[in-house]
Amino acid sequence: MELEDIKKTSDYAYSIRDDRNEFYDEILSYPPEKRNDKWSVSWSDLMMTMFIFFVVMYLYQTGNRDLLFGKGPGKNYLSESGSQSIVNIGLDQNPSQVYDQTRQAISEVMVTQPDSVELMKNGAVRIVLAGDLLFDPGKVDLKVGARYQLNQIARVLNENDFAINVVGHTDDAPTRSEQYPTNWELSSKRAAMVARYLTEVTKVDEKRVFISAYSYHQPVRSNDTAYNRALNRRVEIILTKQQPPYAPSNN
Repeated sequence: MELEDIKKTSDYAYSIRDDRNEFYDEILSYPPEKRNDKWSVSWSDLMMTMFIFFVVMYLYQTGNRDLLFGKGPGKNYLSESGSQSIVNIGLDQNPSQVYDQTRQAISEVMVTQPDSVELMKNGAVRIVLAGDLLFDPGKVDLKVGARYQLNQIARVLNENDFAINVVGHTDDAPTRSEQYPTNWELSSKRAAMVARYLTEVTKVDEKRVFISAYSYHQPVRSNDTAYNRALNRRVEIILTKQQPPYAPSNN
């Protein structure tokens, strides 16, 4: 039995060798131009398959991005939070592009955390600036570092024509100031100081800018710790397509 098995194995090996030799003889018998075509057909099939794959992936990503954000570069960071109801921006200008530009401007100089820039589901772009980095406690004069931050943000604001709502917020601690007897005055004055800097120093079109103030009535955290209070003391810059409607004068 063992001798027969060895013989069968040898015959099989010779058969494989003969088939291989016939294959090489067939290739070598081709003219040079056909010899090259033998592998190029398989290579072209592979390249066509890869091309179709990448086209399908690109179309999928483009459709998914446009579905979420409209035309233009998309982002997957969304926020439903906000200090107020914000009008829809529309499709003639791309909010995701403004979001990208703002995040990039802030990341380049590390003036604040990139997550402080939010692209909301309703199409608004919100920039949150910590109040303690902008102002001293109970004060309304901008710090030097705050001016630097606003200079970087103004670069983006001047590259689009969105309406700019500057919103002031405080914590619930009493102001204990004769000049600003309540947080209403303090939050509105701080918003006004930011708006004035943007329009007077960085030359943002003042017709685009309006201010809002909420005192301590729209906190992002409960005012139960020093850290949470610091988060509630903030100024938001909200970019929207249109300014809110106003009642014209009867005069």
